[in-house]
Amino acid sequence: MTNTIIESPAYGQNYLRFENYTIGWICALPVEAECALYMLDVRHRGIFPFVHGDDNQYEAGKIAGHNVVIASLPKKSIGSVSVATLASQMRQSFRNLRYGLMVGIGAGVPGRALQPDIRLGDVIVASSSDQSIGPAGVVGYELGAETVDGFIRKGCQPETHRRLRTAIDSIERDAEMDDVDDFIQYLDSLQKRRNGHKFLYPGMDKDKLYAGDYTDDLIERPPRVSQNPAVHYGLVASGDKIIKNAVLRDRLRDQYGIICFEMEAAGLMPIMPVAVIRGVSDYADSHKNDGWHYYAAATAAAYAKSLLLKIGPEQPPSISG
Repeated sequence: MTNTIIESPAYGQNYLRFENYTIGWICALPVEAECALYMLDVRHRGIFPFVHGDDNQYEAGKIAGHNVVIASLPKKSIGSVSVATLASQMRQSFRNLRYGLMVGIGAGVPGRALQPDIRLGDVIVASSSDQSIGPAGVVGYELGAETVDGFIRKGCQPETHRRLRTAIDSIERDAEMDDVDDFIQYLDSLQKRRNGHKFLYPGMDKDKLYAGDYTDDLIERPPRVSQNPAVHYGLVASGDKIIKNAVLRDRLRDQYGIICFEMEAAGLMPIMPVAVIRGVSDYADSHKNDGWHYYAAATAAAYAKSLLLKIGPEQPPSISG
């Protein structure tokens, strides 16, 4: 599918066609959108015509043969309601979107006895687990009712789209067979770009996991052989709270079997088929800070590009006659 540009003689402006785009890449933070733009193989120069009722700003390009449109929330507008509004408007304008990607940073949840051993900068991909109800990869842990008997969770998030699940499963299987993750090449490429130094690995000495909140008791973890980020597949908890409490983190981990917290997927998944990909920027405790935002955003974006490559572009319809 070619990216046709509409010429506007009245204003001398090149307009991009909404109908040409099949992948919606959604970000919550400016640094996440910056990483998404770096992942484009080709950037489409032009703008989309204004559509009444659509307040989003879009950037577009091509990744692995897919025409991709990127949208980011305005500053200070994170959360499920904001992303639901963005996604609804995006779907109205881009009628041919097949899938969405929710890509950015999240809070990693260390497992009991470090199983799984999640580190800062690692990639979390929402996927079903032994504690999932069906093939859902996201838990809306705030959806429910407060009763005299405590909080009762009600409802569940939609399943991750089958095509996205099969592609994610294939990437996981390939990594286990070859002991290598293909997305690392895209991370390396980003780090070599102009200003790419800010996306470099901050260093193992800056990755500290504490035994609890407001304590300096470090949990000893063996050094990894490689500095490359690991990828973890499992349940992601989505809610509007920023979690900075290790006790609450561990309680929800044990209750739901989650490996990550984030704040947007619960509002996005009912609106479009989406893969949720997060780079670990903190451990959801009182030591949370912004020091790993750039690197974590970059690792998530690199994995998202590898997922698009695995899916492959849509084959154009054959013309008979």
